Amino acid sequence: MKKLGFPSIKSLDQFKSLSGSAKSFAFSSRPSSDSISSGSFASIKLTAEKLVKEQASVKADLEMTKSKLKKSTEDIRVLEEKLQNAFNENAKLKVKQKEDEKLWRGLESKFSSTKTLCDQLTDTLQHLAGQVQDAEKDKEAFEDKLSTSTKAIDCLKQQMDGLSLKLGSAEETIRNREKELQELKILRDETDKFYREEECKTANLIEEKDSMIKKFEATASSYRLETESLNSKLGHVHLELATKEDEIKLMLITQEKLENEKSGLQTGNDDLAEKLVSSHQEIKNLEGFVHMLAAQLVELDKQSSTFIEKFKHLNSHYDFCFMLVRQERDLATKSVQKQYDQLHDKLLCITSEKDASLLVNQELNNKMIDLQKTQEFIMAQLSEERHLAGEKIQRLESEAEALVSKKSETALLVSKLEKEIDVLSESSRSSEMKTQDLSLKILSLDVEHKNNMEKLQAEMQRKEEVLAHLQQECEKHELHVVSLEKQVGQLQNILEEKEQLIVQCKDRDKKLEDQIIENQALLTSSESKLAEAKKQYDLMLESKQLELSRHLKEISQRNDQAINDIRRKYEVEKLEIVNAEKEKADKASGEMERKCDQKLSECKEEAKQQLTHIQEEQAALVISIRQDHDRKEMSLKADRNDEMRRVQLQAENELREKTMSLRNEHEVQMKALRCQHEDECRNLLEELDLQKSKEDRQRALLQLQWKVMSDKPKEDPEVNSRKDYSISSIKMRDPDVGRRRSQYVPARVNNGEKDSPLLGATQTPMSKLLQNVNTGSVISIPKHHKKVTHHEYEVETSNGRTITKRRKTRSTVMFEPPRKQKKMTTPKAKTPRSVVKGVKKVADSRPSNIGDLFSEGSLNPYADDPYAFD
Repeated sequence: MKKLGFPSIKSLDQFKSLSGSAKSFAFSSRPSSDSISSGSFASIKLTAEKLVKEQASVKADLEMTKSKLKKSTEDIRVLEEKLQNAFNENAKLKVKQKEDEKLWRGLESKFSSTKTLCDQLTDTLQHLAGQVQDAEKDKEAFEDKLSTSTKAIDCLKQQMDGLSLKLGSAEETIRNREKELQELKILRDETDKFYREEECKTANLIEEKDSMIKKFEATASSYRLETESLNSKLGHVHLELATKEDEIKLMLITQEKLENEKSGLQTGNDDLAEKLVSSHQEIKNLEGFVHMLAAQLVELDKQSSTFIEKFKHLNSHYDFCFMLVRQERDLATKSVQKQYDQLHDKLLCITSEKDASLLVNQELNNKMIDLQKTQEFIMAQLSEERHLAGEKIQRLESEAEALVSKKSETALLVSKLEKEIDVLSESSRSSEMKTQDLSLKILSLDVEHKNNMEKLQAEMQRKEEVLAHLQQECEKHELHVVSLEKQVGQLQNILEEKEQLIVQCKDRDKKLEDQIIENQALLTSSESKLAEAKKQYDLMLESKQLELSRHLKEISQRNDQAINDIRRKYEVEKLEIVNAEKEKADKASGEMERKCDQKLSECKEEAKQQLTHIQEEQAALVISIRQDHDRKEMSLKADRNDEMRRVQLQAENELREKTMSLRNEHEVQMKALRCQHEDECRNLLEELDLQKSKEDRQRALLQLQWKVMSDKPKEDPEVNSRKDYSISSIKMRDPDVGRRRSQYVPARVNNGEKDSPLLGATQTPMSKLLQNVNTGSVISIPKHHKKVTHHEYEVETSNGRTITKRRKTRSTVMFEPPRKQKKMTTPKAKTPRSVVKGVKKVADSRPSNIGDLFSEGSLNPYADDPYAFD
């Protein structure tokens, strides 16, 4: 009590010592304590009622706090449910993200399938290009064969002048043709093997171009070999011409011999002329057939040129389509990469926001846990304070029951209880304020959670829009793929048509080969006929050599001139033909070499350009990717640094604000507590002063009343004091009686004031009395009794108490310890109802008048006095 700052207890202790210092005035301490106890019942009842009311109010406040705590727990549960809903929504978002990833994987699989289809189409187109090249080479071989056949036909025309001489050359040419055909077949097989090997090796465009270069080099070497073979053939033709010239010389000799037999042979010559005419007709027919073949070859050349132009146009379209496909692929990959980067950035932002939201949720959970801990701590404090208050109330009740005579201590205890109740009410108010703050914080957290949920919903809508846009793009890409497939189908149809044309060309080539075989059969038949004619001619020659030998001499001279002319003409024509063929061969070889060189240079330049372009694109892509990566890293680092700084600043600001708020709250609480303590101390001092003044007045009134009511003015001071005490006790129990008596004797009071010897003592201030009476205390009060006059005697009762009585007097006083009153006033239970009942019982036990007072055991002189008025 003294530690809590109640300096008024010392004055109360000094006031307690007054009862012990009353010995010097010859007053008895026992009746004074009884009067104080009887007078303090009303105040104890009032304080008990106040305590009951305050306890009821405290209970109501506690119930309110409990209801508020229940509401806060319900709000916390609602927040937990909301957090669980948020976690569920986050799980749903994760599921949606997984579905989006699956969709992306499906799109990637579709892109990969489209890529494989495009690769297959490129492979098929390359295969078709190889087949077309093979067909072109076969066509060139057939053209070579046709050129050789035309040359052979020209040779046959030249050799038809001398059938006998041309048969051997025809056989040799046939053999050479067979050899050439075999060589061409061998070359074709080799070229087929070479192309197959090249088709197996060609995996990239650069290798294809290298194979093309090799093919052009092989064709150039083949053309060179063919030119060398033509030169060798020309040498053989020169040798054959020399042999033929020798044979012509022999024939001239035979003609000189046969001039004599010319007349006989004219008939044979006529027959031979007819045969020659028929042979000329056959030759003309063959020439017409050859012209037809030449026209067909021209048509075939035109068709092949148109086919080559169409194929070039198709190749250009295919290259253009391939470039478009590549561009579309590049654009699609770039767009997809950009969208993937954007989505990846959005995912990173969303994950960071999710992490932030999770951190916020964790912080909210931590705050909620802290709030729960604070609530539990507050509840524990409240329960402890309740227990302490109950214990203190029990202690106060016990002290009130044990020390009913000590008015000052009860007043102090009541004030103490009031302070504690005020503290409890303030603590409950502070708890209410804290709960209100917690509710406000919970509302703010709800608002933040709602904002976060709205943001997440907006982001989900954005993601759905992006997914819809991506689906639209995927549909567009699918439509584009369908269109490309249609184009590929058209290209396949065109290629099939080209294959049909190639098959038709091959059929035509087969027909030409069949015709050539028929021509060879005709040649063989003509050779057989010529052999028969030769035999007949030999027989005729044998028979008519003698005749011819005669005529040959004459004819030889003529023939020499003709032969010389023929030789000159033949040599001139031969030189012209050889020069023309050489020029043609040189021009053709030069043109082929130029074309091959141009194609090789173009292919090399294209390959170099493509390589440089690809390298530049790769370098640009690598640089752009690095720049994007560096930018992303820089932006992410900057964002992380900014976030860390913001978090640190927020944490520092929050800590500062919390510390400032805690300091301010602590200072406000300390100021409020100081003000409360000062106010309570002031109230206590004022109450003490009021009580002292009231006691002084009561003493003065009691003395005056006893003076007025006393029949024997010369009685002992002890009796007067007892009378005063009884009157004061009567007044305290029933103040109306005191008022009535004070109304009946106003004049006596005024007269008694002059004669009373105790006026000086009662009119002295309390400070002097306290200074004079410092040695007295409650302990100095006698336990049993003290003999004052010779009229007293002692009687011991069965309870162990000693009672002093006076004979034949009405001023007999019974001294009784406060145990009996304690038993009368103590409540049985500690509940407020029992307290109220006890207070009501005490209030009902109050006597209504002076007769009732004397009917009590302590003031009835006839209760235990058998010798009274004998």
